[in-house]
Amino acid sequence: MDGNKQEINSCPPSPEKLKSTKCKRYKQDTISVKSPDSQSDSQKTEELSKDYTDLIKSEKISTAPTLGKGRSYVPQSAVALRCRVMPPPCIRNPYMKDASETDADPFGSWRTKYSGYLSAPSGADSMSRYRTDFQEIEQIGNGNFSRVFKVLKRIDGCMYAVKHSIKQLNQDTERRKALMEVQALAALGFHENVVAYHTSWLENEKLYIQMELCDYSLSFHNSSGSLSEEEVLKALYQIARALKFIHEQGIAHLDLKLDNIYVKNGVFKLGDFGCATLLDKSLPIEEGDARYMPQEILNENYDHLDKVDIFSLGVSIYELLRGKLLPDTGHQLLKDGKLPFLPRNSLQLQNLLKAMVDPDPAHRPSAKEVIQNPIFSRTVQAEKSM
Repeated sequence: MDGNKQEINSCPPSPEKLKSTKCKRYKQDTISVKSPDSQSDSQKTEELSKDYTDLIKSEKISTAPTLGKGRSYVPQSAVALRCRVMPPPCIRNPYMKDASETDADPFGSWRTKYSGYLSAPSGADSMSRYRTDFQEIEQIGNGNFSRVFKVLKRIDGCMYAVKHSIKQLNQDTERRKALMEVQALAALGFHENVVAYHTSWLENEKLYIQMELCDYSLSFHNSSGSLSEEEVLKALYQIARALKFIHEQGIAHLDLKLDNIYVKNGVFKLGDFGCATLLDKSLPIEEGDARYMPQEILNENYDHLDKVDIFSLGVSIYELLRGKLLPDTGHQLLKDGKLPFLPRNSLQLQNLLKAMVDPDPAHRPSAKEVIQNPIFSRTVQAEKSM
């Protein structure tokens, strides 16, 4: 019956320290040796100290450059540790309001200069921060460029979501896009309706992002049209509040859809800032899913990037109410500002959505105007009473 006592999915021990073929190095203050002779404790300590000193000297000699061979010995543990702890270069965050206007290309050729520091050695001797710090539970999401895993952090025992790139970031455009997402998240800071960002790191030329773990997303496969209008209004209100927050910091999301709206403990949160850019158009613009994009951005008109997010939110909420996925190219009637009637939902809500998908971006409400709509009076009261 002892086999039944073992816990299922118990947290495995951290990877063992790397071993070398040399003698073990013992700590002077933690060695306890029993001897059958009559030596005193002080004599034992002196001998152990001398042995330890001799061992250090011998190691120094063995690692010194050897004449005639043209190379020096570096322990694999030292190489792995250096790759683990050496930081990537400091680069300017263009999303910060006080960012310097100099260094238009802050990324440069850092991969060539710092490749020895950013890449972990491959094979069994690699010291992976991801494997050392986290226990992988299950995969909870994937895309064309990245996967998301539910993980348990060993040191604090809490669950997180870790997103990492599928391929190594060898191309400059790939590195640029990946780092932009991290910088946008870091610049935004905390907001209750934005998926929280914790930290990120580069490992084996792949980017890892540790984020808040949510319960599920509002994608069609999870919602299935089962939300009531009151719950849909709550989602619309809270995501509009998230848009107000990021727009006030000069950032546009540009990939708002049900897949990127998450729920945690009944709170709706906006996530996935892989397409985020600046409203002033000072950064490259890469629009997200074409099904949720208004016509002006498909025509490369980037004068109202904040209103692009408003359009995408309106289309997403309409899709949620409709209970059916949009066509691959989007619903052309929606792009033309024509909202098909939804008989089960109130006219007040449908009128708000119609304003949000107006073909003229100047006529769409701002995020602040959306949350000030009288339709949310009950939603606001419910939040205040909590």
